[in-house]
Formats: sequence, C-alpha cells, structure tokens
Amino acid sequence: MIAQMYDPGALVIVLAGTLIATAARCGARDLGVAGAALAALGRTRFDEDANRVALARTAHEVEQRGKLCAAVAMPPDASLARLIDAYVRHGSLDAMHQQAGSDRATREAARAVAVRTFEYAGELAPVFGLVGTLFGITRLVPGAGDTIETTMAAIATAVLSTLYGVLTAHLLCIPLARAIERRGEREEEARERLVDWLAPHLGTATPIALRPMRGVA
Repeated sequence: MIAQMYDPGALVIVLAGTLIATAARCGARDLGVAGAALAALGRTRFDEDANRVALARTAHEVEQRGKLCAAVAMPPDASLARLIDAYVRHGSLDAMHQQAGSDRATREAARAVAVRTFEYAGELAPVFGLVGTLFGITRLVPGAGDTIETTMAAIATAVLSTLYGVLTAHLLCIPLARAIERRGEREEEARERLVDWLAPHLGTATPIALRPMRGVA
C-alpha cells in the first residue's frame, strides 16, 4: 500500500517547486531565518530551572555581599546572560529592562518571519500539487507507444501530486509554523517570569558595577 503511494517524480515536483517558490516570494534571508527556527525546534528546550538556579546565585551574591563584591553567575540562556551583562555594565535595572525589551523585539520579529515563511510554503504546496497533476495529465496524450502501464503511471502521478501538495501543506508546513510560534511564546513567558522574579532582588542594592564571574552556569 505504501509503495503504491510513492511517486518520486510527483514528490520532487511538489517539494522542489514549493521550496523554490517560497524562496522567490520570501527571499534568501527570510528562508535562512525560517531554517534557523526549524533547527531550534530540534534542540533542547529552554531550561527554566537551570536558568533560575544561576539567577538565584546572582541574586544571593548581590544580597549578601553587595554589588561591589558580588560575583555574577551567568545563566545558560544567552538572552538572560545579556540581561545580566547589561546590569553589570550599567549598574541599573533600567538598562537590564531595556536590554530585555530589545532582545524580545528581535526574537519576536525573527519568529514572525519564520512563521510567515512556513505559512507561505503551506499556501504554495497545494499549488505545486496541481502543477504535478497537470504534468501527469499531459502524459495521457495519445501516442503510438502508449501502454496500459504508462497510462496508469501518468494517472498515478496526477493523483499523487495533488495528495502530496495537500499533505505537505497541512501535515508539514502549517504544523511547523504553529510549533515555532508555540515554542517561542512559551520561552518568552518563561524568560519574563525569571526577569520579574530577579528584578526586585537586584533592585535592593545601590547601582554599582559588579564583577562578572564568566562561565558559571
């Protein structure tokens, strides 16, 4: 049954056509952003507990030793590490919150690009399913060398191309767009919880630059 539903020609038409048309519509840069977001789905999820531990150590150092003597433990998340670094360099919560807002805006913009790119691919895949169908139909033109096998193969290509286009759109492209969106939103919520927890602890000391302890997770 599975073997009967496999047509490499139809599959190439749908996948290659969708990829090329999406690149033409979105551009190489957006396609690269979408590829990076797709790769991020396969990496380890945001570890809220590990980042909270590192931030708790930072808060404890500030509360116990003061800002002048505190050694800062950088969290494993690069974005949160940049927030701590902004606080270290400028010695104020305002600088940390400004960095948080800037980083979040950058991530949201990249996520929107990735989601839009996969949505475009989802729109285009059925179109190239139709292209494959039309290609299959052209092979049905009567000819001297026609056989039952070639006729059935042409019909199969026409039918399977439409199927591949629909499946690519609704089982691949659109679900990936939603997965990128959901994961990004969950990570933003987790970061926001951590920053909201950390800020009051850091705000209890006088804003003097800290001595960062690099490489501590």
